[in-house]
Amino acid sequence: MTIFLSLDDMIGGAVLNTSQTYFASVLDFLAQQGIDSTQALDAIGFEDFPQYKKQQRVPLNYYSALLDYGKRILNDPLFGFHVGCDVHSADYGVLGYLIESSENLAMAIKHLLAFDQLVANIGRTDFSVNHQQASIRWTPHAQGSEQIVLRNMAAWLTTARQLLGDNLAPSRISLSHPFTVSQLRQLNQHLNCEVVANQPFNEISFPSQLLQHTFRSENPQLHQTMAAISQQELASINANQCAKSEIIDLLRLKPDLQDCTLLQFASVFNMSSRTLQRQLKRAGCRFAQLLDDERKQRTIKQLGSVSLGELSLQLGFNEQSSFNRAFRRWFNCSPRVYLSRSSRV
Repeated sequence: MTIFLSLDDMIGGAVLNTSQTYFASVLDFLAQQGIDSTQALDAIGFEDFPQYKKQQRVPLNYYSALLDYGKRILNDPLFGFHVGCDVHSADYGVLGYLIESSENLAMAIKHLLAFDQLVANIGRTDFSVNHQQASIRWTPHAQGSEQIVLRNMAAWLTTARQLLGDNLAPSRISLSHPFTVSQLRQLNQHLNCEVVANQPFNEISFPSQLLQHTFRSENPQLHQTMAAISQQELASINANQCAKSEIIDLLRLKPDLQDCTLLQFASVFNMSSRTLQRQLKRAGCRFAQLLDDERKQRTIKQLGSVSLGELSLQLGFNEQSSFNRAFRRWFNCSPRVYLSRSSRV
């Protein structure tokens, strides 16, 4: 199956994604509830996941779809929260062990801020301390479902409790999505703190004195090793993201998309097409996907202002019929029908 990236899956040219381990942990949780992994992957159109190579990343749209599928199939509006409460250090990969071996919560948060991208490049984390209160605020890079937010926040709290003790209770949890009174009551009872919804941000507030609490699992030697591995993995991810971002930028700058090939772009980066293809794979995409996305966005902007024949040539299609097939795949209708619908809006 071919993966096509939407604008919601991209920010500043970078594709939003998660690690395979973090994605697979949702499949594991579903399996505990009696939902077969193959069934779940088929339901979200991600049959290719078992063939993913070790370093490949999972696009945000599949991660979001899997959490929403769990919500539907289990009829559980708080599915993401329950997945987050089941988190283990291994689900975070090397970052999990780096945090677990930290000296205290302050050091763990420092590493979370530095290496969160290893787990999922889907949001920005900010940390602040104001007198006796500290807070971690998480802002998604793109509009995501409430299930993503629930899992993220619950996973952080569960990890902190595992390291500091089960009696840990934050001062307040703020969530950006709306929740019912009953759902908020469930969250409140489990978290043992005030939980408020419909806020402009997602935030965990807690007493700042917890920052200096020593972890029971502190391990300086393991910590040093995990820090070095984390640096290496982040450098590798950034290298792959860099090539991908530059390709996206170059495609946007081209007057037309004729003769756009993997070989042509590989020569721009002074590398073989195989090397470039491998870097894009590790970033969770392919050159054909990036070209297809740019073609789709140009179609949206230019349709109706130029003839279909001229637009087809600008997009680099050899034949009008090829453009028509691509258009139907993008919008599930013909250009004529699309224009007719747009004119009625």
